[in-house]
Amino acid sequence: MEQLEQNRRHPLDGLQIAAAVCVAALVICELVLLTQVFRSHRSRGMRVQATEEVRVTPPPAASNAAPAIATGAVTARTATASQPVLNPALKIQQVQRDGAALELQLRAQTGETEFAATASRVSVEWRLADGSTRLEWIAVPVAWENFTVKTLAARYDGSMALLRGFTVRTFYRQKLQDMMTTEIPTP
Repeated sequence: MEQLEQNRRHPLDGLQIAAAVCVAALVICELVLLTQVFRSHRSRGMRVQATEEVRVTPPPAASNAAPAIATGAVTARTATASQPVLNPALKIQQVQRDGAALELQLRAQTGETEFAATASRVSVEWRLADGSTRLEWIAVPVAWENFTVKTLAARYDGSMALLRGFTVRTFYRQKLQDMMTTEIPTP
């Protein structure tokens, strides 16, 4: 008789049912999230959205110092750098140009616990029709958390008829992290 009572199952109570529903919902949510991640197309390099044609010049493979502008550029509307830094700490997300103004969206993503904004620098090199360049350093916000995007602005103060293009470079701890070059078509 005692064995018969030991073999008998206990009825399910409300907490057990609620826990099973929560676990099932969690598994379904994880599957939906993973499906979205694997379905989205991500380029290996950077993704640039601009209103004009974009020329991307990859940074040189041998050096992480601030390079001169390379001549072998690839033209595309949305382009990727062929040799980006493996894991850039300060990545160019998007560059939009409206006349003489640039809007730069940059993402801080270091492998460190905190992003050292004071160790980051951003430059815009304006290329002019006579072959000369003007270098402008953009102020980086001191309060910048890791894995967040900030929007910075730059403005060309000269004649728009002379402007032929620009190069945006990001540096972190004095090493080149990302670079994007845009040619402006002559009117």
